[in-house]
Amino acid sequence: MKRTKNLSMREMRNLRSVVYEKTGYYIKNRSLLVQAFTRSSYSAQCGGENNEVLEFIGDRVLDYYVVKAIAERYGYVKTQRNVSFDGDCEYSFKGHARDFTELKKKIVSNETLACKIDSWNLTQYMIVGKCDINNQVADQVKIKADLFEAILGAVAVASQWNPKVLQNVVEKMLQIEDYLMEIDGEQYKPEYFSVDNAVSTLKELSEQGRCSVPVYEYGSPEDLGYDENGNPRWGCTCKVVEWALIRQVWASSKKLAKKYAAYLILCDHFEFCNEYGENGAWLSWKYENGKLRPFHKADAGL
Repeated sequence: MKRTKNLSMREMRNLRSVVYEKTGYYIKNRSLLVQAFTRSSYSAQCGGENNEVLEFIGDRVLDYYVVKAIAERYGYVKTQRNVSFDGDCEYSFKGHARDFTELKKKIVSNETLACKIDSWNLTQYMIVGKCDINNQVADQVKIKADLFEAILGAVAVASQWNPKVLQNVVEKMLQIEDYLMEIDGEQYKPEYFSVDNAVSTLKELSEQGRCSVPVYEYGSPEDLGYDENGNPRWGCTCKVVEWALIRQVWASSKKLAKKYAAYLILCDHFEFCNEYGENGAWLSWKYENGKLRPFHKADAGL
């Protein structure tokens, strides 16, 4: 840790080299780069500027471009057809916003930023006053996180707020793609779904952009007639185009047929065995006498 700003030419060259390697941006202004590493404890003793203003700037830049990266990956314009267009629309995330709030917190946490500073071995260049030396601030997570933000703030000032530069620097410093790939690699599954909430679960998934809007088509007793016991035959075909899935269910009511068709779509997509012990990519099913089983039209002369 440095007590003065009198960095040797070799130290300055090494510092510039590391900052350039980790940010992808070369800060030509020597004084600005040194300021990013100067604590207020030093400026209070010796005068001059410290890194607090650069830390403030870096914090705002960091938040903006991390949220932007997440939104570009998981946000979408919401219409009934789940496609972008220039007309009236809404905006949503492919998932719960609270999940991405936690992701953003993880990416910009003090622990994450401090870990980066440690891996780059940059605390050796911090310029501090006597009180900071006595308190061993270079070992504190918050101080290291502040240094990360100050470096980013220096890039913002040096680049004159160039948005392309800033986005590239944030993504490079944090390796944001690694965090997003972790999310992409996790198979999303609803915490719980059953026959009774299958229709609403499928609707929620489509609203989150995780599948296309389910389409339901019905057949009534007028078309399908009645079974040998005089019970009406209702049919429902559920289609989810984005998942390339179609399921048909015959039951004694329209509501039952719809619920079970949606339920089978979810079971097949998330590879769950349905609660009746049946599994397999059967197209047609029948719910009768409290049981669900694969069904062929020929079984009932349909």
